[in-house]
Amino acid sequence: MIFQNGIVFFEGKLKKLDVEISGERIIQVAPHIPVGKEETLDLTGKWLLPGFFDVHTHGRDGADFSDASPEELVRIRGSYARCGVTSLLATTMTMGKDYSRDMMKRIRKAIETSDPGAHIWGINMEGPFLGPDKKGCHDPQYLLPADYGFFKELDDCAGGHISLVDIDPRLEGAMDMITEVSRTKRVSVAHTSSDYETACQAVDAGADHVTHLFNAMNSLHHREPGVIGMVSDRDVWAELICDGVHIHPAVIRMMYRAIGEKLCIVSDSLSAAGLADGVYSLGGLDVHVCGNRATLADGTLACSVSNVFEECRNVISFGVSPELAIQSACANPALAMGLENEIGFIRRGNRADLLVTTPSMELEQVYINGKRFV
Repeated sequence: MIFQNGIVFFEGKLKKLDVEISGERIIQVAPHIPVGKEETLDLTGKWLLPGFFDVHTHGRDGADFSDASPEELVRIRGSYARCGVTSLLATTMTMGKDYSRDMMKRIRKAIETSDPGAHIWGINMEGPFLGPDKKGCHDPQYLLPADYGFFKELDDCAGGHISLVDIDPRLEGAMDMITEVSRTKRVSVAHTSSDYETACQAVDAGADHVTHLFNAMNSLHHREPGVIGMVSDRDVWAELICDGVHIHPAVIRMMYRAIGEKLCIVSDSLSAAGLADGVYSLGGLDVHVCGNRATLADGTLACSVSNVFEECRNVISFGVSPELAIQSACANPALAMGLENEIGFIRRGNRADLLVTTPSMELEQVYINGKRFV
């Protein structure tokens, strides 16, 4: 199939190009591809983008990766795809040890089940190695000190599918654990009141990612820059929840001007995403959803009810260039997880996970592995 006459997101820019796919892969990108017997799609007046990648999402459409059945987790892969998210990491919550073992086995089954919909590339293990003072909506009774042995046990239950491990570097033994985990996985600085120096030590130990920048960490202070200051100085990826609730648009604009090339838009969505207002569960805790805001009963801001496509559109509406916003929804997450030769880019050899949109970012078509899904 040949996509003709569209504006294609290619090498970080929106350019007029043709794209040819064969089977599951992109085989050619060029200014003009001659047509033979191939099927063609005229994209005049449309954009062709890589499928978006959410590296931090707990669920949507009534199912949560922490407690839903494998069948439900397979089902919501279609729900993600319908919102332009063609790849994701299944993100877990802090639960009891036995429950966590079972949780990892259920997610493993969903990952290893072949079914149409978004790719689940692995697991983002958010907890239990988090700081109690910055726990957010994680249940404090299940938080644990750094424990490499328990992590290995969970990864065995998950069939080795844990891709990203969230750790508060202030925990006892955290630096040693970061060093060990980072030999085979990626490590994110998360849910911490860490100061700048400790955050830098975590990067030196092997961390290369930061969980939802600004949320569940100390604020930026001109004499105590903390994790936010570390992100500015060090070679790490930083998640940003861009639903307009978790971070003010002015701060989002500021961060794109400062470190746009390091940012990954994430939803941090819960099972209520895509559903009506009401009370939902997240990691065993009740979450109250009203409009675009989700909170615990005490008012603590919880996860979002958004998705990465919607948030990318938000970022553009906040005044960030479309090219930089799109980059942080597809290419940057793929690079952050070492998947750039599979997804995140429209280039020869990559999977034909593609979005057809209008220039105003209205989603019209979704292709996964070269087949139209929406």
